[in-house]
Amino acid sequence: MSGKAAFAIQTLFSTASRDRCMANMMKFPVPRRRGKEPTASAAVLIPVCDVENTPSLLFTLRADNLRSHSGQISFPGGKKDNNETPIQTALRETEEEIGLSRTKIELWGQGPPVPGRNNKIMITPVVGTIKHLEEKDLDINKDEVAEIFTLSVESLCDKNNQFYTQFSNGFILPVFRVDQYRIWGVTAFLTHMFLSSLFTEDVYKNEWMKQKVVLKQI
Repeated sequence: MSGKAAFAIQTLFSTASRDRCMANMMKFPVPRRRGKEPTASAAVLIPVCDVENTPSLLFTLRADNLRSHSGQISFPGGKKDNNETPIQTALRETEEEIGLSRTKIELWGQGPPVPGRNNKIMITPVVGTIKHLEEKDLDINKDEVAEIFTLSVESLCDKNNQFYTQFSNGFILPVFRVDQYRIWGVTAFLTHMFLSSLFTEDVYKNEWMKQKVVLKQI
């Protein structure tokens, strides 16, 4: 299915879309770890939201006072506590950071863990849908989050909003630029993973990532 029909709420939020997306995510090629095994684990929620009948992804802008990744765009999430599953971590951190109750989230499942920056942490993406997201559903923890915003899935699939960045070691990562927001790093990779798993190439095809060779480390 292509065109506007692919971005319809009833299509994207369907059981068929869920099953296809999660099956593809589990097979998605992720960068291989290099060097020592990461000592920490984390999980993030990829929140797929119905915003006024428009399928959108929710992102957070991290507070400037945080010790790591301050001022960067991310998905809600954080480090795992002892004996937590990735899903439990993602739901807990989402509630703590933006006040979104886990009762509002319909879980699709989790994808494969991805190595974080400098290979110090493994990050597991968890996908969930939020129907009819409203401002009253959110309560920002200002100590951790400076801003919450959503971007339509259609805008992220627009090739005019897709770029890439190449690091000194040659590693390539996608970049999305929509309005004033620039999404890069692991968050951009997870966005790319999700969109690639959800849609066929006639709907989402990041030309930069198709043309570039992804090396073995982040």
